[in-house]
Amino acid sequence: MPKSKQVLLVSNGHAEDLAAAMIGAKLKILAPNVAIKGLALVGLGKAYDKQEIENLGLKRTLPSGGFAKEGFFYFFQDILAGFFGIFSKHIRLLRRLRHETDLVVAVGDAYVVALCGFFLKKPLIFVDGPKSVKIAGYWPIELWLMKRFCKNIIVQDKETDDYLKKLGLPSLYLGSWVMDYVPVTGEEFGIAKETTVIGILPGTREEAYANLKMILEVLDLMARKKPLLGLIASTLDKEKIKKAIEKTNWSLIDNRKLVSTGGTTVLIAEGKFGDVCVRSQLIIGLAGIANEQAVAFGTPVICFPGSGAQTTMRRWKEIHKITGDSMKIVTGTAEEKAGQIIGVLNNKQLMATMSQIGKESKPVWGATDKIARLAAESLR
Repeated sequence: MPKSKQVLLVSNGHAEDLAAAMIGAKLKILAPNVAIKGLALVGLGKAYDKQEIENLGLKRTLPSGGFAKEGFFYFFQDILAGFFGIFSKHIRLLRRLRHETDLVVAVGDAYVVALCGFFLKKPLIFVDGPKSVKIAGYWPIELWLMKRFCKNIIVQDKETDDYLKKLGLPSLYLGSWVMDYVPVTGEEFGIAKETTVIGILPGTREEAYANLKMILEVLDLMARKKPLLGLIASTLDKEKIKKAIEKTNWSLIDNRKLVSTGGTTVLIAEGKFGDVCVRSQLIIGLAGIANEQAVAFGTPVICFPGSGAQTTMRRWKEIHKITGDSMKIVTGTAEEKAGQIIGVLNNKQLMATMSQIGKESKPVWGATDKIARLAAESLR
């Protein structure tokens, strides 16, 4: 009896885990006899668990959350937290998996290509997560790695596809995959239709707790100028939220909502990110790809520099090249930020323009199905 084929999904970040796990779930349907395993290089890989894909990850988090490239400070933190030990364990694991793996689907950056290329040495479909020529070009080492190791390179926009094709690389633009793992269920959260709702995206990494604290301060100041309700799309630990706000004027009530002494309320919505985006008039987002996803729903996003590698001004300027003016960057004191956000919220024409630009930033969805079909065909 012939041995069943095996696919290894490798991902390098929270959003990348979600995308890889969704590709795996689609592949299960297309090729039910194929064994699928997942390896999250950063974080816990909970997305694989949710899709009932065997999770081979070390389940370790690093301070940078996968953003060590944002500066030596973040890389140094990762080194102190055991980066090289984790790196060597990943190499040993990939070498061990080499003889049982038939195809690799990797979602992430050139680091993932290097690991899979040098230590797995199997056909590789690379889903190029963060890269776009709208932000910056490729380093020569990145192009060399992709040319040497990638069977296919799936990119996130046509401009990047055209650029790589001209260089002779096996690039494909299949539309956006980052929208495919964001379901919308129609949840209204029991909120009256006339209520002004401000969505909150604090991020998913450890820095999210400090960033949530910053957002809450701004939101409380906004509520003094305009009646509103906050709605947080959260995957955060409640005890850590309590610790983050313990010296503020906010309290966590019944693990379901945050309330300030001034009466501002923020509801906590778990596992409903898409619904939060749709129900909110505007979002304060200190997240990465989640900000890109929010604007693609047509919801204007406001961001500002926060705590950690994912929320630097440099990072926001990079993301802005993808989102365009559907995402506005504000700076200043909490009071000044609140005033600027209220100004955007009260400007109906600006809000409508931001919404339209956001929808146009990711005009084609549904790439996950196409990537899964490509993987299935590659196994034949």
